[in-house]
Order: sequence, then structure tokens, then C-alpha cells
Amino acid sequence: MAHTILTLSQEPAARWLEAFGSVELRTTLVGLRVDSSQTYWLDFSTLDTTTAVDFLDRLMVANDEVAIVCLVPHPKDNEAFALLARGARGYCHVAAAPAQLRLVANTVKHGGFWLPPSLMRTFMASASGLVAQISAPAVASLDSLTKREQQVAKAVAEGLSNKEIAERLNISERTVKARLTTVFQKLDVRDRVQLALLLHGGAT
Repeated sequence: MAHTILTLSQEPAARWLEAFGSVELRTTLVGLRVDSSQTYWLDFSTLDTTTAVDFLDRLMVANDEVAIVCLVPHPKDNEAFALLARGARGYCHVAAAPAQLRLVANTVKHGGFWLPPSLMRTFMASASGLVAQISAPAVASLDSLTKREQQVAKAVAEGLSNKEIAERLNISERTVKARLTTVFQKLDVRDRVQLALLLHGGAT
């Protein structure tokens, strides 16, 4: 697993090296080939917020499947949720210990989301409210899905990537994408996060 850190630091922090062995430091996206095999870390402790958010937006435009983690000096609820809404998959303290950084990296690389425990509790507490806002057709039962579509939907709710779903169900990634598109249409949800919220909210 390769890691690119967007930062103004001239040398990698010791905890980054301990966590990942080697990292690539960059101060700009110029000449960067955005690759979904990489995890991108935005160092908000050295980048100003406007620049960091611009990097996030441009990475998402280049490849909306990349794993992006925001490293921040002072975690805040509103900021965390705003960055996740823009496409980030992780949000953690810039001084996180190497073991935690590895856990964050593994979580986001497999399609999951990472928040500090206190923010995660806030998110889960508000999730029921988000589910309640989903339209009635979306909360209609999963009976509208075929057995295979239900399997794909439930795997997405577990945080699995398309590749992992394909391996679990012994089908191609192209088939997973096709099934997922149908699931979105039938349940009237727009993306994987909303689908996960729907299923975790107790759709019948």
C-alpha cells in the first residue's frame, strides 16, 4: 500500500515512517498521477485550509475512488462531516500514533470511513436523523431487490470495496458495478454512504 502526503514539511514525520515504512511527500498536485492504489493524506497542520480543501476537491475530480485522509491539528465535528461530504474517507489527528495511522489506512483502503471515536459517536447519533430524511420509496423494503442485489447491498453496508464484493460473491467487478447501479435506482439512494445509512437504519 503506497502513501502520498500533501504537506509543506520538508521531511516525513517519524510516526509516518514508523507506520508505513516509506511515504512520498508533495507540496503540489502538479505532475501527480492520481492512482487508486495510493492513499492520499492531507496535512492540515501545514497547509492552509483553503489549499487543503482544494487538493481534496481536485483529487476527487481526478479519481473519485481514491482514499483520502485529512490529518488535522484540532478535530472538529462540523469540519469532519464537511470533509467527508466532499469525498474524504478519513479524518484524524495529525499526531496520531503509528498503530492508529495503520488502522486508519487499512480502514479507508477497504472502502470504510474513519473518524476519531468521539466524532464517530456524534455521527452515529445523527445517522438515524439522516435515515429519517430519506424518501419513503428509499425506505421501501429490500424485497424489491433480487437475492444477488441484496447480497451486494449488504456487502456495501459492511464497507467492502467492489473488488472485495466480487471476490466474496465470485462475480466480476463489472457485474458488481452493474448490480450496485440497479440497487441505487431501486432504493432511490445516490451513493454508497446513503445506502449504508439506509441499511443500518433498519430497512426491512
